Amino acid sequence: GAVEWTALGPDGGDVRSLAYDPHHPGHIYLGTGAGGMYVSRDHGVSWSRFARLGEGDSYVVDHIVFDPTTADVLYVAVWSVEEEDGDVFRSRDAGKSWKRLKGMKGKSIRALALAASDPKVLVAGALDGVYRTRDAGATWQLISPPNHAEIRNIESVSIDPANPEVIYAGTWHLPWKTSNGGLSWASIKKGL
Repeated sequence: GAVEWTALGPDGGDVRSLAYDPHHPGHIYLGTGAGGMYVSRDHGVSWSRFARLGEGDSYVVDHIVFDPTTADVLYVAVWSVEEEDGDVFRSRDAGKSWKRLKGMKGKSIRALALAASDPKVLVAGALDGVYRTRDAGATWQLISPPNHAEIRNIESVSIDPANPEVIYAGTWHLPWKTSNGGLSWASIKKGL
């Protein structure tokens, strides 16, 4: 039989991302298409405003990622609806304060993933390619070929849970894979 769905709120807005805090599973975080974040501390029964990232309402909060090994550390990836702009933000105090991670300033970040086997490794997908940090966001490196005709307009990224050198990237029309941390990439579109 069909499963019945229940609206949890908050009312209004475009819900772009949902994530739960692995250290407090009852805490659910929601990102909107207007730069806002909301939190529920009771499994979605009630919601309150949590944070506003960037200036104005132009940022889309598309990805919320928690560090599973360190309580209170979370990352948020955003992009702008008005121009090719964006950021990755990090909080080390459960969202009370936020820091823009310099190496991703101005990038239209459409995807973000954290390596389960090494939480200092994050991969971000942007309009101009795939970026990686090995030091929790202090520095970033483009790991896809610069100006590549196909490995751009990244909409999704994933990291192998056992080997952070294996990374998958989904573009607007094709999936790609690297098994060596970006030294080489292969199309994995067969069968699609």
